[in-house]
Amino acid sequence: MNLTNMKYYGYETISNNFVYGVLSQDVQNRSKTELAELDKSIDSLTNTSIKVNFNESTFKNQVYFKDETSGEFIKIGLSDENLEKLQRVFGKQDFFTKSDGSQILSGKAESFVAGWFGDIAYKRGYASSDANGDGYLSQDELANTNSGFTSHGVFNLYSMTDTSTSTESYMKLGDSFKNQHSSSYAAGKYASDSIEKELNKTIQNDKNSDGKIAYGEIMDKNEHEQDVTDIITAMIGDKIEQINVGEDLLAKALLQQFMGGVSSLNAEQKAILAKAGLLMDENTLKEDLSSVIKNIEANIENSKIDFKV
Repeated sequence: MNLTNMKYYGYETISNNFVYGVLSQDVQNRSKTELAELDKSIDSLTNTSIKVNFNESTFKNQVYFKDETSGEFIKIGLSDENLEKLQRVFGKQDFFTKSDGSQILSGKAESFVAGWFGDIAYKRGYASSDANGDGYLSQDELANTNSGFTSHGVFNLYSMTDTSTSTESYMKLGDSFKNQHSSSYAAGKYASDSIEKELNKTIQNDKNSDGKIAYGEIMDKNEHEQDVTDIITAMIGDKIEQINVGEDLLAKALLQQFMGGVSSLNAEQKAILAKAGLLMDENTLKEDLSSVIKNIEANIENSKIDFKV
């Protein structure tokens, strides 16, 4: 058996599961007169407690919107693509152009952008994770955000199949998560190094601009399958070899190892597990596999182990 021969099921089942969503914000339909008055004072109302970018903005289209959580206005940059998308979806009436070319958002466009900003800054925890307040999130700071998401399912050791059944969101991006999702993390699926960059990525990922991002809007089928492979590899290793013993002997040895530890195995069981690449040391069992022990006994008769991947 080899992980390259894995068969994957369930992507269609979980692809519409939502992994992120806007932080709800009231719609403020400001008149042109109100916007003209706001134009005179908006810079003094702009949020200073949350730095949204590192040094200078990466994006040239500066927009203002009100953040209901802080009660202040945020000034942040949007890409050409995202600005054009917002104007197309919500209408140009929600954009008031200042003399310097920057724009004050209003109406549904403001609610949409502010809602995604709130999700990133507060629910995903970017604002609190930027410990030194410089607008740049280092790898250590990103590890404290709740930006992770994953699929869960059942891995069948003998048929080498994985069936995805559910998703989980807003997970910490710690070392364990990064290790299990190495390819997706390297591809930037979970986090950017500033609120501004993450906001632009999020608006782009929200393909139908409904204020929710589904698993399938971020992960296509190939990316999902690679991610599942990475999870399983991190948990049990990628050198699973065919062995000429009954599947029940391997299953029982694996269960004995989980339930009683390596010291409880006899010589035959150790040999079987070693040949399968599944013989583990005591520390690995305690640290990495404690979460699956309860699942094994219930599933062993069907030769299935729920690794929750």
